[in-house]
Amino acid sequence: MIMLDTAACIDYLNGVKGIKNILSRKEKMLCTTTISVYEVNIGLERTKRKKSEQRYLELFKKWMGFLSGLQIFSFKMKEAEKAAKIHDILESKGKMIVDNDILIAGIMSANGIVEIITRNIQHFENIPDIEIISY
Repeated sequence: MIMLDTAACIDYLNGVKGIKNILSRKEKMLCTTTISVYEVNIGLERTKRKKSEQRYLELFKKWMGFLSGLQIFSFKMKEAEKAAKIHDILESKGKMIVDNDILIAGIMSANGIVEIITRNIQHFENIPDIEIISY
């Protein structure tokens, strides 16, 4: 199983060639998190408010279609415990990242997922046991 972070999901929606190439070559099941769903949905709501209802509907339809092919992992108790440990590791090294990425890493750790597709290498490079697939 390979995790898609929020940036990868957004880039997919925006038609970024690099992410489409990576996804077309992957043979493992792809997944994402409720954290990424939340973050993408923020962008969709912003699109509706700042751009247009039509653009929002185009992206929303594409997003729902994309999500239908992914397993979506939630943030629950065991994920929270793992995220807290990751937070402590990063803080002790002076390598803190944004909380949402720590939550995504906690979800990965709690569910035995070691690979993540992202263009934000620096967000995940200091987290133990995560292999980054960049584009």
